[in-house]
Amino acid sequence: MINVDTPTLICVQHIGFVVVDDAIIDAVSREDALRAMTIWAAKASFDEDQKGSIEVGKWADFVVLDRDIMNVEELEVPGTQVEAVYIAGEKIL
Repeated sequence: MINVDTPTLICVQHIGFVVVDDAIIDAVSREDALRAMTIWAAKASFDEDQKGSIEVGKWADFVVLDRDIMNVEELEVPGTQVEAVYIAGEKIL
């Protein structure tokens, strides 16, 4: 819980976590965030046999990022840039 009696910097980042004095609170793990946008989303729409993971026979829609978002410092994640976009295995950007 945030102590409102002491001044503190609170900033809601655009990717859905809260930063309080450079500490991230109320955030899901990076692994769960990635699963939520990939395999769990595919399962929710009953499309897990076509998308949600990189496997033979699936659509192969994915992006290439400028950094490894699973290993950089948390505060570097929002600055991540997309370097390439692939749809059905074909580069479109």
